[in-house]
Amino acid sequence: MGSQQNSLTERAIDLRYEGRSDEAIALLKQAVELGEPEALRELAYALLGSPDPAAAVRLVKKAVKRGRTDLWSLLASLAADLGQARTADRAYRAAIEAGDLSALNDYGVFLRDQERYREAVEVLRRACDHGDVLAPGNLVATYADDLSDLPAAIETGERYADPERPSVYPALAVAYARAGQLGKADDLFRQGIAAGARKAHQAYAWFLWDDKKDVVAAERQFWLAFEADEPGWSLGLGELLTELGRVAEARAVLERGAEWGDLDARALLEELDR
Repeated sequence: MGSQQNSLTERAIDLRYEGRSDEAIALLKQAVELGEPEALRELAYALLGSPDPAAAVRLVKKAVKRGRTDLWSLLASLAADLGQARTADRAYRAAIEAGDLSALNDYGVFLRDQERYREAVEVLRRACDHGDVLAPGNLVATYADDLSDLPAAIETGERYADPERPSVYPALAVAYARAGQLGKADDLFRQGIAAGARKAHQAYAWFLWDDKKDVVAAERQFWLAFEADEPGWSLGLGELLTELGRVAEARAVLERGAEWGDLDARALLEELDR
């Protein structure tokens, strides 16, 4: 049972898991009016999966203007998801200036998405210096995926690889795969999964699909990503199922992801519907 203070918010989250998003949004609006602490954040996430995802940004912008400076990072993340790069950049900088050092990693990822790779490296290094557990993995990925600097990726990954920083393992695995060391990569992916690395099942699935050409094993990992509730699980699985000609299954998977605010899953679903 949840606390009385957060009862409406928690009931709304349950409704979202039941696929009753409209009811959840209505309940969260009531919770916001009553001042429940996490209601506004949850309402923003729910709106991101609604027919009008931009409403999530409008909601958080208003809250920030009213003094909720703790929501700068959330505003940045939502704006980035919706392609509002200028708003996202300003909001990330404001969050960091306000002392939210956890925003450094997210800003670094945003800069990668904007193809501002050298800036991303600088910001991610700052995040690493401040002890962010996700930043080392993202720094390794920037070197390997964006700058094609495998020596730097492998050196950085080997330096930071540790169960306390599990996201390093899959990123380092990708670097070794690019270097043609598939056995080493496979072992590192498994270490990442064992350590609970974020999105590790998905990373392993892509490796099994692209490098090992083992579609059956890749699908199994995507379903494990679903069971682990990894962010973005539906897109990869939807793409795989589409590739295999199992379009009805793909559509069901993508609908679930879109409802939970995965805009990439929504885009693929719209493409299938066309």
